[in-house]
Amino acid sequence: MVRDAEAGGPRRVSRRALTLALFAALCLGLFVGLGATTIHHRGEKRSDDIVREMLASGHWLYPTLHGEARLQKPPLYYWTAAAIAEVTGGESATGLRAVSAIAALALCAVVFVWGSRALDPATGLAAAASLAAMSQFWISARLGTADMLLVLFTTASLALFQRLTVTRDSRLLPALALAVALAFLTKATAALVDVFVPIAAWLALERNLSLALRPKVLAWAAACGAVSLAWYAAALFVVTDAPAHLREFFFVPLGAGHSDLASDHYRPMWWYVPRILAATFPAVLLLPLVVRDGARSKLWRDEPALRFAVMSLFSLFLVWSVIPQKGRHYLLPLLPPIALLIGQSLARLLRRE
Repeated sequence: MVRDAEAGGPRRVSRRALTLALFAALCLGLFVGLGATTIHHRGEKRSDDIVREMLASGHWLYPTLHGEARLQKPPLYYWTAAAIAEVTGGESATGLRAVSAIAALALCAVVFVWGSRALDPATGLAAAASLAAMSQFWISARLGTADMLLVLFTTASLALFQRLTVTRDSRLLPALALAVALAFLTKATAALVDVFVPIAAWLALERNLSLALRPKVLAWAAACGAVSLAWYAAALFVVTDAPAHLREFFFVPLGAGHSDLASDHYRPMWWYVPRILAATFPAVLLLPLVVRDGARSKLWRDEPALRFAVMSLFSLFLVWSVIPQKGRHYLLPLLPPIALLIGQSLARLLRRE
């Protein structure tokens, strides 16, 4: 017992203490004073109005804004915010933002588990800490919009997929299907990009597209599609002008056509280049370590989780740069793979390898 403690016990206890300290600090930072400021952000104000109408009318099937059906986004975020309001006794800024704060805490946990299982516990802890050291993480985590909830589910989807490619464990398929369906029901068009672009790029790079055509994969993909599209089928049946709303939702964010929505924001291709640095500051200051480790390991040849993180990062950055409509919050899905890369380099530095 003593020898075990001397060999590894203190280090394990220290890492456990650091993990508890990190998540305790996250809880304080995310939830203390969450409702102290008034709702003023345009997207947050819109979410607040939709949730208030949902609670006042008792009609939860589809969101409405000023009495008009609003199908530009699926309703999972609004349902969650309204459910919190019902439990806490009424709609408030705290309840509206609590969805994002809880999702942010869960996202750090997903990154921690991803790094710990794919690499080692020290990397998982360093990756979670790196994510928590990014400015855009905190901006979105304390804002009452659907973005952080979306990134939670898309990151969980990518982590499960990466694990599946390594283990070939078909028991991961139900969890993967559920994560993808929840991402789709949070923000459908963005979810399709954030999940399937990295997966398709990885399968093509690895020349393993046949993996997606296996019977069990196809069966769970069909189940995922059925869950994802069930709400849209209901909306098409109930809302008379639903087709026009859905066309606007699916194609305008990709730059096809024109919308009168206040959320239109078309930018040039290079618009994200300086903003990705600002979004990941100050963790991005460790990027030279990542570049060094990538060069030494020949682009992480023996570490598939990190190669997948690099593929996810660059494929998403390229696609979102090409898509005309842009916003700072579209960079959120890039933060977890960057955190994983920084976390691995940081853990290696601390071990002085």
